[in-house]
Amino acid sequence: MNWNLNRIQYVIMKIMLEQGATDHMHSMSCYEIRDIEGRVKADTIYKHIRILESYGLVEHGAKIERANGYILTQKAIDLLLKTRIK
Repeated sequence: MNWNLNRIQYVIMKIMLEQGATDHMHSMSCYEIRDIEGRVKADTIYKHIRILESYGLVEHGAKIERANGYILTQKAIDLLLKTRIK
């Protein structure tokens, strides 16, 4: 499937994969992703998370304090491994 993902969306998914955000116990908030990425605002991360959600690549995980947590779906993990983004 062709999702026309951009660089920041791949970066977000790569960070989530590296941090193990693949189950509810390891959910990541937009702020945690921003802290690792460092150059993008949390609002921008959130916008791209919503796009990734619409593609079925990211889903809601457990809440992190008052923030929403997000996790990668198996579809995203397979895509990252297929494109060799590790």
